[in-house]
Amino acid sequence: MRKYVPNKYICYLYFLVPLLINAIISYSSNEDIWYIMKYGKVILENGFIHTDILSMHSGLHIVIQQSFSNVLFYLIYKYIGSFGFFLLCELMIGLYLFLIYKICMLLSNKKVLLSVLIATITCTLLEVNYITPSPRIFTYLNLLLIIYIMEVFYKNNKSRLIYFLPLISLLQMNFHGALWYFIFLFILPYIVQLILDKNKNVWKIICLIIVMFLVGFINPYTYENVFFPFTIYDSNINYYISELLPMTLGGDNKPVIIMTLLFYTVLSIELLIYIYCKKGKLELRHLFLLGGTTILALVNNRSFGVFLIGSLPILSNYLKNYNFKVKNNYIDTRKVWGGVFILILIVSIMNPNRLESSVKRGGDFLDKNYSKNIVLYTGCDYGSYLEYLGFHPYTDTRAEVYTKKGNKKQDIFMEAVNFEKYCYNFKDLMSKYKFTHMIVNKKSCLYYYLKDDNTKIIFKDKDYVIFEL
Repeated sequence: MRKYVPNKYICYLYFLVPLLINAIISYSSNEDIWYIMKYGKVILENGFIHTDILSMHSGLHIVIQQSFSNVLFYLIYKYIGSFGFFLLCELMIGLYLFLIYKICMLLSNKKVLLSVLIATITCTLLEVNYITPSPRIFTYLNLLLIIYIMEVFYKNNKSRLIYFLPLISLLQMNFHGALWYFIFLFILPYIVQLILDKNKNVWKIICLIIVMFLVGFINPYTYENVFFPFTIYDSNINYYISELLPMTLGGDNKPVIIMTLLFYTVLSIELLIYIYCKKGKLELRHLFLLGGTTILALVNNRSFGVFLIGSLPILSNYLKNYNFKVKNNYIDTRKVWGGVFILILIVSIMNPNRLESSVKRGGDFLDKNYSKNIVLYTGCDYGSYLEYLGFHPYTDTRAEVYTKKGNKKQDIFMEAVNFEKYCYNFKDLMSKYKFTHMIVNKKSCLYYYLKDDNTKIIFKDKDYVIFEL
């Protein structure tokens, strides 16, 4: 006779879906990881530097706003390789599932199936482009912790979990300082709700927010990291970096169009649920979370992950009066879990080189055949992997480093954009930098300029070539 397993353990099997997806996908679209790991190595060898040593430019001021992430990623790759990133992402997905499930159980009066489905759907959607070796995976974890802690405090003002908020602030600042302010934005709706409820315990949260802000100064770059979005970050780069573009269906940027379609699909489904499910009641704090994260996503498509975290778990509160049931079945869940885990392990082993770069073959060619002292031109998309190999290219994916506001010296970013896209001041810049080698995209006007000039091609790939001058 087979052992009867309660319904909730059958529901938990849905959690295997995002874990399996992570075993299948690769992280090839994440070019930033290469300069992030290079920074990690530099920090371990030279401490927290304030002047750039990765590119060919000298004297550029920098702020490494995710320094702890850099060191962690470098050590993972050094000792475990890209398989270590698979394990890290599996761990983070597991933590996301657990926290979203706990949030949903709290809001839905312990509706197990509803909580499991929302957690699974949220994590699956995040895997579209957002669960990769990147500092933002720690930001998502901290935002989920903020929601859980604040929901517990809203229901029980005596909860001591709120005293962990300064620790979350400290970790967020050192693992991903650029998005540090997001944790305050996620607390704000709860403060508004408490004020409108005339709840005197709101002062506890306000005092803790002050402590959280002060704790943020405990980082290698102190005030520069705290005020990074205002003193270092230049908003002009928003027009040229794909993930910073607003949600739009116009233009020819396919990744942005796909992300926009996905965003509006998810938002439309949510709105339809709120409109047609008459039993539900939308709490004011949840309305603010939904509205705020929607605005963030509309401003730049990178915030779609933040939108998912801020808007999907709160659906559990709205749908708590509906019955979500699963049939009683005699299932040995231990065998299912064991079988899927073996499948995940096999798939992950079959996909060992999950960390790639669009310029990897060309970079490896240069690494094998040329000195690191060559004067190398790369566009913004290609430079990070070359820096990881030890070269010092013209630019890389660290856009803020090349703006005058960020580096306190000169505007290299717009110079690079105009040079690559429009060949602006072509002869002057070629004379200024005296490049010996150039990695050029085949769609760039630079490619046609150099090809027409019969410049020697030493390497060809599908999307780019390497010229030797």
